[in-house]
Amino acid sequence: MTWPLGLVLTLGLVIRGLHLGQPIVENYVGRQIPTAMVARNLDRGSGFLRPQLDTAPFPNFFVVEPPIYQGLVVGLRSLSGWPLEVCGRLISDLATTLGAWGVFILVDRRAGRTSAVAAAAAFSMLPITIRYGRAFQPDALMLGACTAGLACWDRATSGNRRWLALGWLLLATGLAAKVIAAFLLPVALLAVFRNRNWRVVALVLSMLVPALLWYLWADHLVGGSTGSKASADNRAIWMRLVGLSALANGETWSHIVRFLAIRAFTPAGLVVAVWGLWPRSDCGRTGLIWWSWAAFALATMAMVAQKLHHEYYWLCLAPVVAAGLGCAWSRIATRGDRLAWGSALVFGVLCVGFSASTWRTPEEWKSLDRAGEAAAASTPPGDWIVAPEPLLYQANRRGCRLEFTPRAAERAAAEWGTGAKVGDPLDLIEFYRTQGARWVADVGAVAGDARRMALHEGIRRRYKIWMDRPDFLLAELISPEPRGHAD
Repeated sequence: MTWPLGLVLTLGLVIRGLHLGQPIVENYVGRQIPTAMVARNLDRGSGFLRPQLDTAPFPNFFVVEPPIYQGLVVGLRSLSGWPLEVCGRLISDLATTLGAWGVFILVDRRAGRTSAVAAAAAFSMLPITIRYGRAFQPDALMLGACTAGLACWDRATSGNRRWLALGWLLLATGLAAKVIAAFLLPVALLAVFRNRNWRVVALVLSMLVPALLWYLWADHLVGGSTGSKASADNRAIWMRLVGLSALANGETWSHIVRFLAIRAFTPAGLVVAVWGLWPRSDCGRTGLIWWSWAAFALATMAMVAQKLHHEYYWLCLAPVVAAGLGCAWSRIATRGDRLAWGSALVFGVLCVGFSASTWRTPEEWKSLDRAGEAAAASTPPGDWIVAPEPLLYQANRRGCRLEFTPRAAERAAAEWGTGAKVGDPLDLIEFYRTQGARWVADVGAVAGDARRMALHEGIRRRYKIWMDRPDFLLAELISPEPRGHAD
């Protein structure tokens, strides 16, 4: 490792590691909070083969992927004693650093050391790798492990079997963390291995075995469960989503433009990356790995286009964009050092601007810490609370997931398998009461949040209020007479 690479990797690690104690509610909480719930239950002894959420009905298994990421988080917590949320961010941060190293190796062997260091730097500062390279979710592990695994295999083509074994372990781990990275298998066959025979094909396909074994187990686990139907519902929804039909939807294209051309890589970053990998350039002529990577990634994303409103799917293209930027920087450097460093500075400023929001807790969750403490202090530990998932997690309580739209409320009730019909969130709370929930809690409604305000008014009319503050609402699910305490 050269000292410039060490500096780049260290700076990236430090930047993503800022504000590690921030609540895990930035960007998309619907992925971070369930992941953290599984990790906390794993830490308490739930078992690797039975990853569970804290939302009823129980048991509520979360089998979207094997809890490899959560296991690493729990391992770091056991070694360090740090809070679980800090350990989760650090595991993602370290995995992203591993990915930057992988980008360096892959570019270095094709375009030279200067382009490789620049590519690693670009990967470390892309808004999307900053945003999700510190999030409590397995996407950074998937990307970092797979990119580094391909780099190890790239080195193994010179005959070193240890690199081959390490590459298999990393790629199998990345694919198990999120199997959507399977698009990299044909990339490995086309652009990494020079001699493609049945042994190589078998080696590449064997990396899917751990993931396939998990999903066979998950099917058995969910099929035999008498608890939540959420996993079975999610599986059915996923199967319906696969296909190209969403590409005919204008909303899908608005997500594509917003994330691909703006938020993920900055508008300038995407354009310059394409220029850097243009086939007529020196990098472009040796860029089969990057063009095949982009082609298979985009084809995969087209097949799951209905999920592209989740920004983290665009992480799959981060190594390609980083490689293009590294090659572009080298091309610019041939025209003058000042021009090269000036362009790098401009791009760095753009990246900081586009990623700045990741260190800010969203307005609706700014009172989460206080609300969690209040909920924990005001309710018996064994009672079920109806609350948003982040508040349940923060209060360290089990309970029922509070929803704020009729469609989401209907889906939440369906997970119980009772056939109950709910028309709105208030009906959902009443349904939860009949299933054993005793309390309903929520953070304060921010200005303009009409849905939350209306739901809070309904709760005040129907149930016994115990705490009603601007930052927290707590009610017991019984008649409001006699009136409880209001602070």
